Amino acid sequence: MSKILALAGGSVKGAFQAGVIRALFERGYQPDLIYGISAGSLNAAYLIDQFGRQKLSGEPINFPQAGKDLWDFWETRITHPECLSKPLGIFELGWSALTKKFRGLVSTKPLRELVEGVLDMRNLQASPIEMRIGAVNIIEGGIHYVDPSYQHFFDYLLASSAVPILMPVVNINQDKRRSFLDGGLRDVAPLQKAIKDGGKHIVCISCHTQTIEGGIFDTGDLLALVDRVMDIAVNEILNADLKEALLIQNQRSDLSIISIRPIQPLSIDIQNFNKLDIRRMLEIGYAMGKAEEYF
Repeated sequence: MSKILALAGGSVKGAFQAGVIRALFERGYQPDLIYGISAGSLNAAYLIDQFGRQKLSGEPINFPQAGKDLWDFWETRITHPECLSKPLGIFELGWSALTKKFRGLVSTKPLRELVEGVLDMRNLQASPIEMRIGAVNIIEGGIHYVDPSYQHFFDYLLASSAVPILMPVVNINQDKRRSFLDGGLRDVAPLQKAIKDGGKHIVCISCHTQTIEGGIFDTGDLLALVDRVMDIAVNEILNADLKEALLIQNQRSDLSIISIRPIQPLSIDIQNFNKLDIRRMLEIGYAMGKAEEYF
């Protein structure tokens, strides 16, 4: 399992990642294993589902087709914010906070319905390409990586994408002792795990530029404020993840890491995006994935 595709987190900027993936698969890139965090977990799970479906159908594993299917998934199923979450009402938010039953600023019921509607555990478990996704246990503080053989895998998948404060904590099998949130709290890019597990040729696709861009938004808008704070934190953690991995690469002749990330900031409003915004990010990612310098 030496060829690993590491997919970093990025919320709806994961569309950029999907564009890169399609381009790489069209160019002949074929990983043995895929790691994902947050949006990267969703992309990883969708790809693995497609590979498993191909296997169960008796078809040869077709990476370019899986990449195209992932592109189509973003373009047709994630076309506006309500596809992923629904803001809670003022009364509901206030009451949940007062009664110590806070469950985030938005409901992620649409995301769960989307995940359970497009993914099939039989496909995920049948895939010849393996996967791992990461989520953070906020009780213990550590990150856990799981694969589709784990019970309640969909809970972990939702937890991996659960942005703190913005989205509710995910209790695995409704067990409060197993309370999980976004894997990006620990690893935005799952590079350390990929290296530890024996990855020799790692391609990492991130959704954030190296430097954080300036932002103009209403600081009184709690959803926008949480999104901005997370953007800054994610940028810092991602840069640290990449820096540490590249330092390890410099010390090992048998390790190759290719990092692909946006050159310009991917500007998108998580509260107000549409199909054209998703298409734009897909196309930016596709163009980067086609760049000759990567292979």
